[in-house]
Amino acid sequence: MKVVANSIGYFGSVRVAGDEFDVPEGTTGSWFAPVTTAEAESKPAGKGKRKGAEAEPAGDEAADAI
Repeated sequence: MKVVANSIGYFGSVRVAGDEFDVPEGTTGSWFAPVTTAEAESKPAGKGKRKGAEAEPAGDEAADAI
């Protein structure tokens, strides 16, 4: 199952808050929580969150921002 770290921990390697990784079904830990389906679909695959990344306006909003 896919989980997200909410603090620093170790599961196969060091994980920091925001890292998403897989654990065997039924595994529990005080420093990570299961990722809900909506969260998993809205985030791109990868390791954790990128700091300083801003969402860019799409479509007509991009022209209005200039």
